Amino acid sequence: MIMKRRHPAALLCFLGLFLAPAALSWRGSGVPVEGRVLDGERPVPGARVRWQGDARCVVSGSDGAFRLPARRTGQVTAWKPGYRIGAASPDRRPIELRLERPPAEDNPDYTWLSPHLDARSSTACGNCHAEIYREWNGSAHAGAVRNPRFVQLFSDPDGKSPPGWDLSREHPLGLGVCASCHAPTLDAPGRADDYRQAKGVAADGIHCDYCHKIVDAPVDKLGVRFGRDGLALLRPKNGDQLFFGPLEDAVRPGESFGHLPLYKESRICASCHEGIVFGVHVYGTYSEWLESPAGKQGVHCQSCHLAPTGRLTNIATGHGGIERDPRALGSHRFAGSQADMLRRCLELEASCKLQVDKLQVDVTVRADHVGHRVPTGFIDRHLLLVVQAFDASRKSLRLLDGPRLPPAAGDFGGQAGVLYGTLRPEQKTGDPLPFWIPGAELVDTRLHPARRDHRTFTFPADTDRVEVRLWYRRFWHRVAEARGWSDNDTVVQELSIRP
Repeated sequence: MIMKRRHPAALLCFLGLFLAPAALSWRGSGVPVEGRVLDGERPVPGARVRWQGDARCVVSGSDGAFRLPARRTGQVTAWKPGYRIGAASPDRRPIELRLERPPAEDNPDYTWLSPHLDARSSTACGNCHAEIYREWNGSAHAGAVRNPRFVQLFSDPDGKSPPGWDLSREHPLGLGVCASCHAPTLDAPGRADDYRQAKGVAADGIHCDYCHKIVDAPVDKLGVRFGRDGLALLRPKNGDQLFFGPLEDAVRPGESFGHLPLYKESRICASCHEGIVFGVHVYGTYSEWLESPAGKQGVHCQSCHLAPTGRLTNIATGHGGIERDPRALGSHRFAGSQADMLRRCLELEASCKLQVDKLQVDVTVRADHVGHRVPTGFIDRHLLLVVQAFDASRKSLRLLDGPRLPPAAGDFGGQAGVLYGTLRPEQKTGDPLPFWIPGAELVDTRLHPARRDHRTFTFPADTDRVEVRLWYRRFWHRVAEARGWSDNDTVVQELSIRP
């Protein structure tokens, strides 16, 4: 008998924001709109001109001139690399679209804007971008500083950590590495490396204003330059409100915007999702993506992790935003490591064959429609394949032959199964160790994209039922148990088969 468990939405993972956004058709009829794109009084050739919200555009000629099909309402926008996005009303003909350049250099004295709803502030991001704020506020980015798991793992104020599991005591210099990604806008006097000093906007983790000030993400020092130290920002002066993002036609009174293709590229993620810390390759998601089928095909991280929900059609309803095709607007939930995403990418198959004196069980696990190894991210994350056999009275039967889970699997240690994770050799016979403690080279048994992992288990012939489960754990069992983290275990796939 063969059974297979596959999430029905698996093929939807890559039908996201940046693969093939649908082109909107030109609307209206009548006289085409003509005009010029200018920098001061100089023509700007090669600018991309469109009706705001339309996917199609025209390109200005050597004299800055352009000609758009007619439309009844809306603004005309233009953008070219090296400029802010410009806009003009078609009421005055011919149209003159004047583009301005962004500042030449970053302003380190810039005051960060709060992401939260605040009726007393005219610049709080959530006031105008309500749906985007709601998505972000429930994301791991918003909780990057306050996440209790993060706080307890790297600084245990209650002393619940097993020996060696408090980074602030064991390796205090490591706090700076944590802060560079988890609190990128932290600027605490004298302790800019200690994320526990984060207050105000800095305590909001990876927030709106920070992300939308990024203008470059070089990868020449990939893995050894972390978070804010690996990203180039452009912050304006004198109250200027300037933001960068993936839209070529974002305009709003009192603010200005710049379009950057970078926001659709995986390398904007690399600085925080690739890291060799204390000589250990703790984070490898970006390099895994480079080597994956998705990376080789040019399918970027945003395709899954910022995929449109279909609910968002206006990024600033009632505050100058326009209605757009929902397929062109990505989610700010930044989905990742959630059970639903794991279920979409993991396929579990099992079959059994009764022989003369035993039952052979074949199990195959496959990670598909995913752009990195599974699980990825923080080095302690792992999957446990657990195979259990029972007789007709539900009595558990012993494994006759096949792989067993190592002691690092905690309460499942010794049972039939496989651990997919990153282990030190000493973890096979002892308790898990934190990555910052020097040790032997790591052994990586995680799943590769589009590769099957096949295992065979043998149980007694009187087996009545075999249950196969794939568990996901964010942290090692002993670490989670010591801290009382009761939500550490999640079943992402399961099957029950009979001979």
